[in-house]
Amino acid sequence: MTVSAAPAMPESSLARARRFIDERHLTPAVRQEMREWYTAEPGRPFILRDFLRPEWAGAMDAAMRALPVWSRCATVYTDSRDSAEIPEAEWADHPHRAARHFVARPLGEALQDGSITDEHRRTIEQFLAFSVLTDTLRDFITAGVGFPLEPRTSVELAAYRDGDRIRRHQDLFPGRVMAVNFYLDAAYRPGTGGRLGFRNEAGTDELVEPLFNTFSMIPVREECWHWVEPFSGEGTGRYTVSIGQHLLGQAHEARWEGGQ
Repeated sequence: MTVSAAPAMPESSLARARRFIDERHLTPAVRQEMREWYTAEPGRPFILRDFLRPEWAGAMDAAMRALPVWSRCATVYTDSRDSAEIPEAEWADHPHRAARHFVARPLGEALQDGSITDEHRRTIEQFLAFSVLTDTLRDFITAGVGFPLEPRTSVELAAYRDGDRIRRHQDLFPGRVMAVNFYLDAAYRPGTGGRLGFRNEAGTDELVEPLFNTFSMIPVREECWHWVEPFSGEGTGRYTVSIGQHLLGQAHEARWEGGQ
């Protein structure tokens, strides 16, 4: 298969991206690698280590740890795509259990009611502006994969404790073409679980270690599956920002997801 060259980012987006993304990832070579990744069959995860500028990765680790709104979320699958929340005590023995972890909710209130410091509030607000509320991250991805992404999306801030996991699923929501994760736990150590699992069209599995300051993307396809294996680290960890990316014109309204 011949893959066309990846275009450059718009200058305005590139200038904004340089504030957050390490310069080594803003090159034509990375854009071309992303283009080849998305068109490859069978699919695989796309991984960029040390993705954010160090000051932003460290600030997000500290800000997520400081959030006072981490709540337990246990969900079960109601059909092949959707899930519903249940009491955590019922989760372990439920035949259709989906996910169990912490979710930051209601995030908007925590950012407005003074329950976190101004420094942490500004960090989270500016990170969400970069990753969701403006086109900066979308333009970075679009410059690689070669097609426009929908501004309306889904985002979840999640954390895990011992035994928390997300079971195998597909995320086949209308228009969703990929899932993006930022791993932001500076205390994470290899061997403590919580790896992202991905099974491609050929039935081959790949596991991604959620090392601090890693950016991952996986394609959403009918024959592909993904999951998060059980976390086994001490205390609460594997702080993650997860974002669903949709083809322009084919997404639902933006929402803070809780447990999908």
